Amino acid sequence: MSTRRDLLLLLRKHPGITVTELARELQLTGVGVRRHLDGLAAEGLVTSGPADRRALGRPAAGWRLTGAGLELFPRRYDTLALELLDDLADRDGPGAVDALFARRTARLVNEYERELDGTQDLAERLAAVARVRDQEGYEAGSHSDSDGALVLTESNCAVHKVAERCPAVCAHEHELLQRVLGPDVEVTRTSHILGGDPVCTYRVRSAATTPAAPA
Repeated sequence: MSTRRDLLLLLRKHPGITVTELARELQLTGVGVRRHLDGLAAEGLVTSGPADRRALGRPAAGWRLTGAGLELFPRRYDTLALELLDDLADRDGPGAVDALFARRTARLVNEYERELDGTQDLAERLAAVARVRDQEGYEAGSHSDSDGALVLTESNCAVHKVAERCPAVCAHEHELLQRVLGPDVEVTRTSHILGGDPVCTYRVRSAATTPAAPA
């Protein structure tokens, strides 16, 4: 294994481990260990604090993984979610799964609206939505296109595995954006990761600026 991987593994197994202990385990100097730790800290993967020791005197600094650092190790979130959804569908039918997603959408609408509280300008609201989505793992951003329409772009689908099994998730994601941005706003998905596009893209226009359909 690489030194970086070995170091992360030690921090995973022994949260609060000291530089001296890491140096001994990795057969490196303390300076070398600190250099690696400084690099990991700059990436937001590790943090330091008092070591978990009961010795007399001033405690040495101990190191542990941050939440982001813990996510580097394999987890089975998608597998667990899919198993639970399959069990729910088997027991109560597909309608129960859709109802579950509807409740999730309603909860997320409330959470997003708290983040957008007091924001009236549509561009600012969309930028705030993009920030929330980015924090949730969608690699999201917003901008204006050449036609003056606002665009939300998501370079990652944080629920991709679930959406592959339950495509209705995508409809609920679209509904979430529509409800959060308001009834006077038109949200149109123009590209779709699940459909084979590299990103999910949504064009966002105020109903007041959307051309009326010909009579």
